[in-house]
Amino acid sequence: MLVGKNLQELAKELEHIRDTARDFIVPTKQLKAVAKEQVVTLNFDNKAFQLNDHSSNQVAGRTKIPQQYFQKLALENPGLLADNINHGFRNMEDRQFQNKERIAANMVRTVEQAGVQVVRGFMSDRFRALDNHELFESVFPTFKKHGLQVVSSEITQYRMYIKVLSPNLKSKIKDVNDIVQYGLVISNSDVGAGSVRVEPLIYRLVCKNGMITNTAMRKYHVGRSQSEEEAYELFTEKTRNMDNKAFWAKVKDLVEGSLRPENFEKEVDRFRLAANQKIISKDAEKVVEVTMKTIGLSGEDKKKSILSALATGNEGAGYTKYGLVNSFTRVAHEDSTLDYEGSIQMERAAGEIMALTEKQWERIANVA
Repeated sequence: MLVGKNLQELAKELEHIRDTARDFIVPTKQLKAVAKEQVVTLNFDNKAFQLNDHSSNQVAGRTKIPQQYFQKLALENPGLLADNINHGFRNMEDRQFQNKERIAANMVRTVEQAGVQVVRGFMSDRFRALDNHELFESVFPTFKKHGLQVVSSEITQYRMYIKVLSPNLKSKIKDVNDIVQYGLVISNSDVGAGSVRVEPLIYRLVCKNGMITNTAMRKYHVGRSQSEEEAYELFTEKTRNMDNKAFWAKVKDLVEGSLRPENFEKEVDRFRLAANQKIISKDAEKVVEVTMKTIGLSGEDKKKSILSALATGNEGAGYTKYGLVNSFTRVAHEDSTLDYEGSIQMERAAGEIMALTEKQWERIANVA
């Protein structure tokens, strides 16, 4: 798995975000895109904020501007892009007003980066702020209680990820040289890129690759409307913390429950079964191709990397379902072209292979 940040680096970045982040509820009619010095900023309340890749995509989505066109104009004609965005805001305001008898408004989440105020999230005003630092503070005592080791973490533009391993939950798959260790991946997006997740992590010690299995919990960030006539800043962190206290307690309980040994043993049993499920087909390229299509993964470069990993045998995993799973996790760990989000995608893809139905697996294993 990719290492990302260590625990100290994660805590430092969370502290910076907590201390410099500002949240606004902004009526759509107050928003204006401005092009200045080849950069498009989002302006409201006499302030200008830069867009990052994530918030640019959100603005494009909510203003109905095709993302490819949005990105092309950002590079070639920022002035025209600003005009398109402002036209989109007016149309968005009309749609919001027609659909709901209330003021059309948006939540804008900002943070300071290198001395510049950046829009890190542009969501509906119904978005419920479940902050990353709150998640970390709620689960960290459980890490200490169980002696969990934070082996990898990251905060991308989209999500925060924390990967932990339990020192007490280890078991063999094929023999004493093939040991897996149990852990969890806890993630969250406080900028509208997905839900809170607590997912089992299986870490194979011989190759240091990890696989993310089925999602245990999802909580979407939808709350009550917070619209007002004028733009205003939210100064209610204390109130939000109180509001979310019960939710974070549930997350903490889920983390505790996920660490039960019987949950690990269920995963180990699945791996042992996979280690004995041979791939009958001699066409390895077709096997990888059909697998990717079945789980909804695309990319010629990914296919080549997976195929190359499968050909190595993956430290004894062999030409089996287990070997195929390890080919995906190996790419997640070793492919230098993948960023942290891309690595997570491959680790989850490996988990989806483990969750294939018997019929789906037979079709892959016997593909001609």
